[in-house]
Amino acid sequence: MFKQVLFLAVLAMSSLVQAEASGLAAFLTKLKGMESFQAAFVQTSRTHSGEIMQQMAGTLAVAKPGKMRWQTEDPYAQLVVSDGELIWIYDMDLEQVTIRNMDQRVQETPALLLSGERSQIDDSFVVSVEGGSDNAVFQLVPKDPSQLFQSLEFHYQGDDLQRMMIFDAAGQITEIAFQQPQRNQAIDEQAFVFDVPEGVDVIDGRNAF
Repeated sequence: MFKQVLFLAVLAMSSLVQAEASGLAAFLTKLKGMESFQAAFVQTSRTHSGEIMQQMAGTLAVAKPGKMRWQTEDPYAQLVVSDGELIWIYDMDLEQVTIRNMDQRVQETPALLLSGERSQIDDSFVVSVEGGSDNAVFQLVPKDPSQLFQSLEFHYQGDDLQRMMIFDAAGQITEIAFQQPQRNQAIDEQAFVFDVPEGVDVIDGRNAF
Protein backbone atom coordinates (compact mmCIF):
# COMPACT_ATOMS: atom_id res chain seq x y z
CA MET A 1 0.00 0.00 0.00
CA PHE A 2 2.79 2.41 0.95
CA LYS A 3 4.63 1.66 -2.30
CA GLN A 4 1.44 2.32 -4.28
CA VAL A 5 0.88 5.66 -2.57
CA LEU A 6 4.53 6.60 -3.09
CA PHE A 7 4.29 5.65 -6.77
CA LEU A 8 1.16 7.78 -7.23
CA ALA A 9 2.83 10.72 -5.48
CA VAL A 10 5.88 10.45 -7.71
CA LEU A 11 3.67 10.13 -10.78
CA ALA A 12 1.68 13.22 -9.79
CA MET A 13 4.87 15.20 -9.18
CA SER A 14 6.28 14.09 -12.51
CA SER A 15 3.09 15.17 -14.29
CA LEU A 16 3.23 18.56 -12.55
CA VAL A 17 6.85 19.12 -13.56
CA GLN A 18 6.05 18.16 -17.15
CA ALA A 19 3.05 20.52 -17.22
CA GLU A 20 5.17 23.40 -15.89
CA ALA A 21 7.90 22.70 -18.45
CA SER A 22 5.29 22.58 -21.22
CA GLY A 23 3.73 25.87 -20.13
CA LEU A 24 7.13 27.59 -19.92
CA ALA A 25 8.20 26.26 -23.33
CA ALA A 26 4.97 27.39 -24.97
CA PHE A 27 5.17 30.86 -23.43
CA LEU A 28 8.80 31.26 -24.45
CA THR A 29 7.87 30.23 -27.98
CA LYS A 30 5.35 33.08 -28.11
CA LEU A 31 7.95 35.55 -26.87
CA LYS A 32 10.73 34.22 -29.09
CA GLY A 33 8.80 35.15 -32.22
CA MET A 34 8.20 38.70 -31.02
CA GLU A 35 11.05 41.17 -31.39
CA SER A 36 8.82 44.17 -30.66
CA PHE A 37 5.27 44.92 -29.60
CA GLN A 38 3.26 48.13 -29.52
CA ALA A 39 -0.37 48.91 -28.83
CA ALA A 40 -2.81 51.29 -27.20
CA PHE A 41 -4.47 49.92 -24.08
CA VAL A 42 -7.23 50.44 -21.56
CA GLN A 43 -6.37 49.43 -17.99
CA THR A 44 -9.24 48.63 -15.63
CA SER A 45 -8.83 47.77 -11.96
CA ARG A 46 -11.69 46.00 -10.16
CA THR A 47 -12.39 44.81 -6.64
CA HIS A 48 -12.92 41.11 -5.94
CA SER A 49 -16.68 41.74 -6.37
CA GLY A 50 -16.20 43.28 -9.83
CA GLU A 51 -16.65 46.95 -8.92
CA ILE A 52 -14.49 49.26 -11.05
CA MET A 53 -11.97 51.12 -8.91
CA GLN A 54 -9.94 52.86 -11.59
CA GLN A 55 -9.72 53.03 -15.37
CA MET A 56 -7.08 54.64 -17.55
CA ALA A 57 -5.84 54.64 -21.12
CA GLY A 58 -2.33 54.67 -22.55
CA THR A 59 0.21 53.25 -24.95
CA LEU A 60 2.85 50.54 -24.68
CA ALA A 61 5.94 49.78 -26.75
CA VAL A 62 8.44 47.02 -25.97
CA ALA A 63 11.48 45.75 -27.85
CA LYS A 64 14.20 43.23 -27.15
CA PRO A 65 16.32 43.22 -25.15
CA GLY A 66 14.52 44.69 -22.15
CA LYS A 67 13.30 47.96 -23.67
CA MET A 68 9.92 49.45 -22.81
CA ARG A 69 7.88 52.63 -22.96
CA TRP A 70 4.66 52.65 -20.94
CA GLN A 71 2.66 55.89 -20.90
CA THR A 72 -0.72 56.58 -19.32
CA GLU A 73 -2.90 59.57 -20.02
CA ASP A 74 -4.54 62.16 -17.73
CA PRO A 75 -5.86 62.08 -15.07
CA TYR A 76 -3.32 59.35 -14.14
CA ALA A 77 -0.43 60.58 -16.26
CA GLN A 78 2.75 58.56 -15.83
CA LEU A 79 5.66 57.56 -18.05
CA VAL A 80 7.84 54.46 -17.50
CA VAL A 81 10.87 54.02 -19.76
CA SER A 82 13.48 51.25 -19.83
CA ASP A 83 16.57 51.17 -22.01
CA GLY A 84 17.39 47.56 -21.10
CA GLU A 85 19.49 48.45 -18.06
CA LEU A 86 17.66 51.19 -16.15
CA ILE A 87 14.02 52.09 -15.55
CA TRP A 88 12.81 55.69 -15.23
CA ILE A 89 9.42 56.22 -13.59
CA TYR A 90 8.18 59.76 -14.21
CA ASP A 91 5.17 60.95 -12.18
CA MET A 92 4.13 64.12 -13.94
CA ASP A 93 1.76 65.40 -11.25
CA LEU A 94 4.45 65.02 -8.59
CA GLU A 95 7.18 66.32 -10.92
CA GLN A 96 9.33 63.43 -9.76
CA VAL A 97 11.49 60.81 -11.49
CA THR A 98 12.60 57.56 -9.85
CA ILE A 99 15.54 55.64 -11.36
CA ARG A 100 15.94 51.92 -10.70
CA ASN A 101 17.97 49.00 -12.00
CA MET A 102 15.83 46.96 -14.37
CA ASP A 103 16.85 43.56 -12.98
CA GLN A 104 15.67 44.63 -9.54
CA ARG A 105 12.17 45.62 -10.66
CA VAL A 106 11.27 43.42 -13.62
CA GLN A 107 8.74 41.42 -11.58
CA GLU A 108 7.01 44.64 -10.51
CA THR A 109 6.66 45.78 -14.12
CA PRO A 110 4.89 42.85 -15.82
CA ALA A 111 4.97 44.36 -19.31
CA LEU A 112 8.78 44.10 -19.22
CA LEU A 113 8.44 40.31 -19.33
CA LEU A 114 7.42 40.64 -22.97
CA SER A 115 10.95 41.77 -23.79
CA GLY A 116 12.69 39.63 -21.20
CA GLU A 117 15.00 36.67 -21.31
CA ARG A 118 14.25 33.02 -20.58
CA SER A 119 16.21 33.15 -17.31
CA GLN A 120 14.11 36.04 -15.97
CA ILE A 121 10.93 34.05 -16.46
CA ASP A 122 12.24 30.58 -15.59
CA ASP A 123 13.96 31.78 -12.41
CA SER A 124 11.08 33.91 -11.18
CA PHE A 125 7.83 32.22 -12.21
CA VAL A 126 5.96 28.93 -12.43
CA VAL A 127 4.25 28.96 -15.84
CA SER A 128 1.14 27.04 -16.86
CA VAL A 129 -1.05 27.22 -19.96
CA GLU A 130 -4.69 26.61 -20.78
CA GLY A 131 -6.30 26.41 -24.21
CA GLY A 132 -4.79 25.68 -27.58
CA SER A 133 -2.43 27.52 -29.91
CA ASP A 134 -5.27 29.65 -31.31
CA ASN A 135 -6.56 30.81 -27.93
CA ALA A 136 -4.02 30.34 -25.15
CA VAL A 137 -3.94 31.73 -21.61
CA PHE A 138 -0.57 31.64 -19.81
CA GLN A 139 -0.55 31.97 -16.03
CA LEU A 140 2.63 33.07 -14.26
CA VAL A 141 2.86 32.59 -10.50
CA PRO A 142 5.85 34.21 -8.73
CA LYS A 143 8.18 31.82 -6.96
CA ASP A 144 8.89 34.61 -4.47
CA PRO A 145 5.72 35.01 -2.33
CA SER A 146 6.72 38.56 -1.35
CA GLN A 147 5.90 39.93 -4.81
CA LEU A 148 3.20 42.58 -5.25
CA PHE A 149 0.89 40.21 -7.13
CA GLN A 150 -0.24 36.62 -6.76
CA SER A 151 -0.34 35.79 -10.46
CA LEU A 152 -0.28 37.16 -13.99
CA GLU A 153 -2.17 36.03 -17.07
CA PHE A 154 -1.24 36.65 -20.70
CA HIS A 155 -4.14 36.04 -23.10
CA TYR A 156 -3.22 35.29 -26.71
CA GLN A 157 -5.28 34.89 -29.86
CA GLY A 158 -2.91 33.14 -32.19
CA ASP A 159 0.36 35.05 -31.87
CA ASP A 160 -1.35 38.31 -30.91
CA LEU A 161 -1.40 39.35 -27.25
CA GLN A 162 -4.93 40.49 -26.45
CA ARG A 163 -4.77 41.26 -22.72
CA MET A 164 -2.85 40.96 -19.48
CA MET A 165 -4.47 40.23 -16.13
CA ILE A 166 -2.86 40.98 -12.76
CA PHE A 167 -4.25 39.35 -9.59
CA ASP A 168 -3.16 40.64 -6.18
CA ALA A 169 -3.44 39.21 -2.68
CA ALA A 170 -6.38 41.46 -1.76
CA GLY A 171 -8.49 40.03 -4.58
CA GLN A 172 -8.11 43.07 -6.82
CA ILE A 173 -7.92 42.30 -10.54
CA THR A 174 -6.30 44.62 -13.09
CA GLU A 175 -7.06 43.99 -16.77
CA ILE A 176 -4.95 45.59 -19.49
CA ALA A 177 -6.81 45.23 -22.80
CA PHE A 178 -4.70 45.94 -25.88
CA GLN A 179 -6.11 47.66 -28.94
CA GLN A 180 -4.72 47.16 -32.46
CA PRO A 181 -1.58 45.33 -31.28
CA GLN A 182 1.37 45.35 -33.68
CA ARG A 183 4.15 42.77 -33.64
CA ASN A 184 7.64 43.18 -35.07
CA GLN A 185 7.08 46.67 -36.44
CA ALA A 186 9.93 49.19 -36.37
CA ILE A 187 10.02 51.39 -33.25
CA ASP A 188 12.07 54.57 -33.02
CA GLU A 189 14.95 53.93 -30.58
CA GLN A 190 14.30 57.36 -29.05
CA ALA A 191 11.16 55.88 -27.52
CA PHE A 192 13.41 54.05 -25.05
CA VAL A 193 15.53 57.09 -24.12
CA PHE A 194 14.54 59.27 -21.18
CA ASP A 195 15.93 62.73 -20.54
CA VAL A 196 15.09 64.04 -17.09
CA PRO A 197 13.11 67.28 -17.47
CA GLU A 198 14.63 70.39 -15.96
CA GLY A 199 13.41 71.19 -12.47
CA VAL A 200 12.11 67.67 -11.76
CA ASP A 201 13.07 65.93 -8.50
CA VAL A 202 15.18 62.79 -9.00
CA ILE A 203 15.13 59.79 -6.66
CA ASP A 204 18.04 57.51 -7.52
CA GLY A 205 17.19 54.02 -6.27
CA ARG A 206 19.87 52.14 -8.18
CA ASN A 207 21.93 51.41 -5.10
CA ALA A 208 19.11 51.17 -2.58
CA PHE A 209 18.33 47.45 -2.87
